Amino acid sequence: MSAHVIGLDEIGALGELLGAGGQAKVYRAPNASLPDVPGPLVYKEYRAGQAPPHGLAAVVSRRLRVDEAVRRRIDAATAWPVRTVEQDGEVRGVLLRLIPEGYFQDRVKPSGKRTRTLREVQHLFVEPSRAARLGMPAPSTAQRVLVCRDFASAVHLLHRNGLVIGDLNPKNAVFRLDERPCVMLVDCDGIRIKGAAAVVRQLNAPDWDPPEPVLSQASDLYKFGLFVLRCLSPGGFASVARDPSRLDGVLPGEGPALLRAALRPDPGGRTTAQTWGRYFDAVLAGSAVPAARTATARMSTSGWRRDARTRRWVRVT
Repeated sequence: MSAHVIGLDEIGALGELLGAGGQAKVYRAPNASLPDVPGPLVYKEYRAGQAPPHGLAAVVSRRLRVDEAVRRRIDAATAWPVRTVEQDGEVRGVLLRLIPEGYFQDRVKPSGKRTRTLREVQHLFVEPSRAARLGMPAPSTAQRVLVCRDFASAVHLLHRNGLVIGDLNPKNAVFRLDERPCVMLVDCDGIRIKGAAAVVRQLNAPDWDPPEPVLSQASDLYKFGLFVLRCLSPGGFASVARDPSRLDGVLPGEGPALLRAALRPDPGGRTTAQTWGRYFDAVLAGSAVPAARTATARMSTSGWRRDARTRRWVRVT
């Protein structure tokens, strides 16, 4: 078999069912391990007739072809398909890295029922007091900026490596707030290589459709602009907001201009993820100068500093 393929019989006995949808079921794979993948694995088994007809091998191989440093970053930022699983020459599923514990939330619903769910980024759009009533975290402004900054880094990483996310939506990215707030992209078998057909059809989630019909890196940038808008203005109608003026009194410096560029109807000239990352670095460092009319609304991001060695934002203790 090719380096990107593993036989179904090599996975061993499967563990508990972790989730199921219209396309696939996901199981723990406690007996599977790979030398190039950190931590435990899961097996995503496609339902009959739902296996991707083409392209999956190329997506898996893309990760294997990059250098080790880039591969580590991809593994940290995404739940990437790490091997194609085949039986009798047919694709049956993929192996993925198990999403780390920090991206899950143990909570008590208003009914008193205890539950454990993925901390999807859609929870960042909920009004903070309501989020608390639902047992979900209500991040501070600084934590929200850090999430935006890390999300921008993940998008830039994939774009720089010639990839199109396509179906970027509030359920296929999860966040954590412990240690350092960050984001992980999931359902990555829907990502396509730029210039190639998607492995599975790339769609738009409701209220996340870009102005143009063809999904590309430019549409990724539009959807990331929507995320910034909705993450930093939680509350009423945040989940469907598209008006950049909603953040005029929130974002300092060039932030409002960057957001308007990100949400422009023309795909050309949208704010890149790299530009967003640099902007959020300036906000976190306190060097993003507020516009005169919003000077009193400068974002409070105290409590974090940039580590000189790792260049990551860490909490000041």
